Amino acid sequence: MKMTIFSILGVVLLLAAASAALADSFSCGSRIVSIGDRKQDVLRKCGDPSHVEYRGEVRTRRDVGPRIQGTQIGLSRRSLFVEELVAVEEWEYNLGSTRFIRYLQFENGRLTSITEGDYGY
Repeated sequence: MKMTIFSILGVVLLLAAASAALADSFSCGSRIVSIGDRKQDVLRKCGDPSHVEYRGEVRTRRDVGPRIQGTQIGLSRRSLFVEELVAVEEWEYNLGSTRFIRYLQFENGRLTSITEGDYGY
């Protein structure tokens, strides 16, 4: 009996945490903001964010180009991985004390994640 109650409670807590952590869209008034939207579109729909943080991240990605390229001396293998700089912006929307704060992350100008925080202030 105790094990069943604890199991149910654990599942409920996991589902609540998973649903509150990430979202793929949210509403700004009557307008919807979704993953993949451009920065300019979000700004037009929601207005200025409460807070903005900027940073650059160096990321390594697999190169999809040809593996062998010609040189003056002969053929050489091309590196399979390439480093690139990604411009990351994190926007905070404080929607008031009755709604959750939304954290929006943009990478190279596109919305990549929406996370809910605590209640606003």
